[in-house]
Amino acid sequence: MMEMQITRRRLLQAGGVVMVSSLLPFNALAGSPAAAGKAIPLDRISSFIALSADGKVTAFNGHVDLGTGIRTSLAQIVADELDVAFDDVTLILGDTNRTPDQGPTIASATIQVTSVPLRQAAAQVRQLLVELAALAFKRPATQLTTANGFVFAPDAPSARLSYAELARGQDLHLPLDSNVVLKSPQSGQYVGKPVARVDIPAKVRGQLTYVHDMRLPGMLHGRVVRPPYAGADSSAPLGKAMISVDRGSIAHLPGIVKLVVINDFIGIVAEREEQAIAAMRQLKVQWQPWAGLPDLSLDKLHATLEAMPKAERILRDDPGTTDALAAVATPVNVDYVWPYHLHASIGPSCAVAEVNAHQVEIWSGTQNPHDLRKDIAKLLGREPEQVHINRMEASGCYGRNCADDVSADAALLSHATGKPVRVQLMREQEAGWEPKGTGQLIRVRGGLDANHQVAAYELRTSYPSNNAVTLPLVLTGKVANRADVQQMGDRTAVPQYEYPHMRVIAEDAALSCGLPGCVACLRCRTCLPMKAGSTNWPTSPIRIRSPTGCNI
Repeated sequence: MMEMQITRRRLLQAGGVVMVSSLLPFNALAGSPAAAGKAIPLDRISSFIALSADGKVTAFNGHVDLGTGIRTSLAQIVADELDVAFDDVTLILGDTNRTPDQGPTIASATIQVTSVPLRQAAAQVRQLLVELAALAFKRPATQLTTANGFVFAPDAPSARLSYAELARGQDLHLPLDSNVVLKSPQSGQYVGKPVARVDIPAKVRGQLTYVHDMRLPGMLHGRVVRPPYAGADSSAPLGKAMISVDRGSIAHLPGIVKLVVINDFIGIVAEREEQAIAAMRQLKVQWQPWAGLPDLSLDKLHATLEAMPKAERILRDDPGTTDALAAVATPVNVDYVWPYHLHASIGPSCAVAEVNAHQVEIWSGTQNPHDLRKDIAKLLGREPEQVHINRMEASGCYGRNCADDVSADAALLSHATGKPVRVQLMREQEAGWEPKGTGQLIRVRGGLDANHQVAAYELRTSYPSNNAVTLPLVLTGKVANRADVQQMGDRTAVPQYEYPHMRVIAEDAALSCGLPGCVACLRCRTCLPMKAGSTNWPTSPIRIRSPTGCNI
């Protein structure tokens, strides 16, 4: 296996500026041991920007590209803030040895949240390079400018130094300054302008991009057998449901390397993929019966969600709302039921793992690499620093899929065999066990006054959600099968419209995981036309006349 090590000392000796502990190309097969260690801090320039001896820029972000193009957009931000060519910027995304933990990649948080320290770090680097040039030119920094990787004095052609020259011998592991002066958006060359996505050429050429295509020397193939409780909630006996496994039922099959059974985790490792699939299909397993899943059919979902234990959480409660609701001239009371939805990734989740006594390497399509690192460490009884998540592209997750589960599957099977193992779920396993987009009960109470103005609005949203823990942790008994409430029902629950009297209540519960934002927008926009129809008023005038501070 290829290993590439660029130590801090070697890079300094080569004349480069050290801003991270290692600089490795994007698809390096193994992480540098020098890069492993403690978590990368969130408050250092070196966690986000590195400048090499030839002036090229490497930027680091803990999020991953889920098909939205952040590898391109973040490079645009860095190129503009540093005043370098876009083509000179390389992004490292979600690699647990080289990026800070900035949480899961969800919603629009990459640009809104995690790009901020990256931009600040780039601005600080440019500022520091200008200050170094000012010392070299014996001029005030205010007389210097930057462009295309150079610092120069516009009135003196000889006063010109490249970033690479200025950075030579400098060690810039410095605190991140959140108050650094940023460039104005109008001065940028790339942000807001069309730039070709950097990820497309490799995909068009068929180069290694997707985790499904990852291969390692001596790699074996694995498949898993799941309990017959797809969609199970916390009342299922996961972790202690398996009664027996008939090992003899696959003894006649060729290519079987190992059958791995740990409580309810069952995995088969074979020399070839089709051999593992055949063994998975033919293995005889006896499970405890369980039929405790609530009725989630469209006809019964309203009652199921209504009966679920909940905890009220008031998001907003204007004074006088109760009286205003009682006094409306035209009441509108509506219940909405949003059914469970598959996230339905186009391809089943896949991962590759290579586990040895010292290091755990995982190639995964996860959207949350740093938390996956912690889960794999817990699963194998290792320190998180021993686990390296190499994030590769995969099927779109659209919320959540089984990428973390299959990564843990691969880790267990590689640990059991001492060989690299590739595991891909079957399509029915992906569909059955992915954390679904959750069902939701939304109750709107409100109405209009005598002048056809919105007088009061109350919303209650019952939104069962939990973190959907990495499944093999539950199957192996490492963690208990319990549904810890995750407070997500408040996402976009407070509407975009401002009403005279408003009450919004999230009723937190725990069953499965999903995203509520689209439902919250739906009930707000649907209830308004109903109000309009009940008074013969068109929808648009009510939207225009009633709200103040509307941000749609």
